[in-house]
Amino acid sequence: MKRVSFEDGIIYSFRPDLEPVTTARSGETVEFVCQDACGGLIRSEKDTLESLDLDRVNGATGPVRVMGSRPGDALRVLIRGIRVAATGFQSIAPKVGVLGDEVSRPSTKIIPIRDGKAVFSKSIRLPIHPHVGTIGVAPNEGSWTTFYPGDHGGNLDTKEIAKGNAVYLPVFQPGAQLAMGDIHALMADGEVCVTGIEIAGTIRAQIDVVRGVHIERPVVETMDAWIAVASAPTLDEAARLATHDGVALLARGARLPWDEAYMLASIACDLRISQDVDPWRTAKLVIPKSLMRRLPLR
Repeated sequence: MKRVSFEDGIIYSFRPDLEPVTTARSGETVEFVCQDACGGLIRSEKDTLESLDLDRVNGATGPVRVMGSRPGDALRVLIRGIRVAATGFQSIAPKVGVLGDEVSRPSTKIIPIRDGKAVFSKSIRLPIHPHVGTIGVAPNEGSWTTFYPGDHGGNLDTKEIAKGNAVYLPVFQPGAQLAMGDIHALMADGEVCVTGIEIAGTIRAQIDVVRGVHIERPVVETMDAWIAVASAPTLDEAARLATHDGVALLARGARLPWDEAYMLASIACDLRISQDVDPWRTAKLVIPKSLMRRLPLR
């Protein structure tokens, strides 16, 4: 199994001209060793978001060139496991997050992880559910900081990108140039205060090239659902794109005319918020596999 660490390579923007630090074959499993989203700079409750160099946060380990992948293909990245460190943190600051205008001063909370639970307080211990916050490939054009989500993936902050689930990413450049990081030990939909439990860790992922599968944006597959994920400058725009993609998946998978798939989505598929705090927002339409008669990807 190949192993790549942030010490080997780390990026702070997804660009068409990314240079790989290593290569992987289709079907190979790679371990990505990742810093926390703030690069290890928050170590105590005295450290806050306002003290950080924002050009050096939310780094993604890699990139990894995936041999044989080319534009018009998709990458299937199956998350086989995520190991997290013994301690994570949350931080808030004025003017960031859904209620940023109500935050009077920056604050940080250190959160230990013990026996698979996040110790939020003496009376509140929550089972962790680690997931990958940032995962993406070289985009078709432009430079996207790792703060941003987009069609290339990036800072999706979608909690279903977790152990046992797969994320499909469109390939825009030869070799794809896959990078990931920003692990959360736990995060709820919305990530309303702007942080989940940010934590360092190691992601074990199997990477497969899926030939000729054309997708415009990321799609997540869980045991019981297909999830169309979309990002845009506003939550309304992201929700529209996620619904557009999800209805198309449903129409193909359920073998329905588009108008019937649209109606079925309104009664059987949940439109949810992945995150409402990044520079672009991310929404998702969750489509139960029980509705499908065939694979929805074309």
